[in-house]
Amino acid sequence: MGNINNLKLAQRGAYLSIFTYIILAVLKYYFGVEYDSAAVRADALNNMTDIFASLAVLIGLKISIRPPDDNHPYGHLKSENIASLVVSFIIIFVGLQVLMENVPAVFSPAEQAPNPVVIYVSIFSGLVMLAVFFINRKLAEKTKSTSLKSASMDNFSDSMISLGTAAGLILTQLGLPIADVIIASILGLLIMYTGLKILKDAVFALSDGYNDADLIEHKEDVLEVNGVLDVKSIKGRYHGSSIFLDVTIIVDPDISITDAHMICDRVEEHMHDKGIMSLYVHPEPKLHE
Repeated sequence: MGNINNLKLAQRGAYLSIFTYIILAVLKYYFGVEYDSAAVRADALNNMTDIFASLAVLIGLKISIRPPDDNHPYGHLKSENIASLVVSFIIIFVGLQVLMENVPAVFSPAEQAPNPVVIYVSIFSGLVMLAVFFINRKLAEKTKSTSLKSASMDNFSDSMISLGTAAGLILTQLGLPIADVIIASILGLLIMYTGLKILKDAVFALSDGYNDADLIEHKEDVLEVNGVLDVKSIKGRYHGSSIFLDVTIIVDPDISITDAHMICDRVEEHMHDKGIMSLYVHPEPKLHE
């Protein structure tokens, strides 16, 4: 029940990101068109992809809280990963579009620098996203939501992109108008990189990949339980922001089945306290040498 409440609470962060991105995307695209800044237009398109990414997080969180059914005995937690996969393609496409629009312009740049007002728009946007990052990071720590944690890091990168755009636009005011389309092209590459990273993480989770370092940490946590002599095997799966583990533990061969079952119960309780949602524990006796 606590995990469900956390998923519901994490939705607030997704709503905050969506609301902020919509406002900033419209603001930046208007000023980018009105004052002829390719970099600011590219940054606006970046925020538009972020709207879809935040929507995916929100939809994934909403579907994830559905209880298990006959067709989904493990629940609907992987819906976050599926939504992320779809969003990654959208982000990659937008990044490619930004590149196709601006790379040719590098070889025939505008002779006039954009209006200085776009610098203030970019600085304002960067500071707003920095505030959203701090709010969502704190909420992700409270709810232990990995999807919201990823979203908060996306908030931070967007803040740095906007501030970087402002720094580059300052160069256009110093007699380097070509800096505008160069920045836009770099933003296109960054957008594609973000999409490819989300794609890689989504495919890794959906193919039941699991981080070796996390497995080592989980093994050490299991060994903390009284009565566990060793961990014979441990396997993990990511289901959205939740973790499922299958563990085989070694116990004293001279204890009763009831005692072995109690040790398994202690392992489950201990690992639930560590943030593991679902755990299957199988005991095996230690072989006499």
